[in-house]
Amino acid sequence: MAFLQCCYQSFTRNALYRASTISPFILNIDAGNCLLVDQKRYAARKGKRIAATREKQKLARLRREEQKIAPPKIWKPQKLSVDKSLKAVSKKFSDSDRKNLSEIVDNVIVMDQYKERKYPFNTVMDMIRETHQPELYGEPDALVEARIELDLRTKKKTKFVGSFTGIVSYPNLFRYGVKRKIIALCKSDEDEEQARKAGAELAGSNDIIRMLKIGDITLDNFDDLVCHGDMLIELNNIRNIVGNYFPTKQRGNIGFDMERLVGNFVNGIEFKMIKDDLEPDYGSIQIPFGRLSQTDRELEENFEYLLKTIDTNRPGQGVQYDFLSRILIFSEPSPEKFPVAFWNHIDGYEDPTIEDQNDDDDNQQQQQKKKAIFFGKRVIDLGFLASPFKRLRCITQRPLN
Repeated sequence: MAFLQCCYQSFTRNALYRASTISPFILNIDAGNCLLVDQKRYAARKGKRIAATREKQKLARLRREEQKIAPPKIWKPQKLSVDKSLKAVSKKFSDSDRKNLSEIVDNVIVMDQYKERKYPFNTVMDMIRETHQPELYGEPDALVEARIELDLRTKKKTKFVGSFTGIVSYPNLFRYGVKRKIIALCKSDEDEEQARKAGAELAGSNDIIRMLKIGDITLDNFDDLVCHGDMLIELNNIRNIVGNYFPTKQRGNIGFDMERLVGNFVNGIEFKMIKDDLEPDYGSIQIPFGRLSQTDRELEENFEYLLKTIDTNRPGQGVQYDFLSRILIFSEPSPEKFPVAFWNHIDGYEDPTIEDQNDDDDNQQQQQKKKAIFFGKRVIDLGFLASPFKRLRCITQRPLN
């Protein structure tokens, strides 16, 4: 039966080959065996196609139900990246292209056209108190803050002062509203008592180190850690746990007088230098240093102590730039910010206006040298006197009437 079926298929294919006018190569027919190769189509069955369509409809229906139950989406602004190659407005203050204050001839002037006037500290405080009287802002006990602008350049052109933080404990304390929690590490019982009296939240020795190691105490609940010099070796065993709280001389949280050490951190105010994203040589610090209810002498002492504390972070020797470049004093809610002559309150800084005056005097002298002096019938050009190697040249002019 199979043989007869094979003969029938061969006869049918040969008949198709003879009846066809198309080349056997196009029909993909083997001319030697006279066999016609069939083309097969692998299409899915109708039942499977219907099942796949129903499955898609089911998933779409489930997604719609989930969207109805889901909470509404919260709009979030798109994060935009800043192109540092673009030219941005510089935050550094410069008045080198303005007129000198000595050129002022009127009581009313446009301040943006002249160089910035630096006021004495006492004059600044008087002007701030005038605006905070009850008739105006009505804040006679407002905080007095300082904005300190820094020049972060070093010896190398591509290297700048890095970000730093610190704590200032002013000699004349004032109400600030922030109480710092401090852990004090010390061996003797006497030092522990002094630390507790000074305001430490916890004071102890190896027991506190053990609790930090186990995890019974976490530094997240405290603002800082101070350490007696005798406990530094024991604390070094958990240095990876302490992290940035580890005592260093730069932070000033290590010493031998626990009462003074704890007092500085409990009553101190933390500051942080913020570097500019586009200008790596510029940074600023904003920090309060007193209240208007204090006397000018107390505010001045706090101001001088603040400048000395920040100036300790200046780069090493050989730097020709002033680390403290500009200081503004202000008191909210008033928007006024007064530039202060800070070089009178810290060593190592000079009045920059004196250098400008000297430059102006030099320019005037050079202009006077270039002027001609008339002697009867002759004119002598003094511009050639600047060089000793050039002869004095006389220019003959017409006789003067």
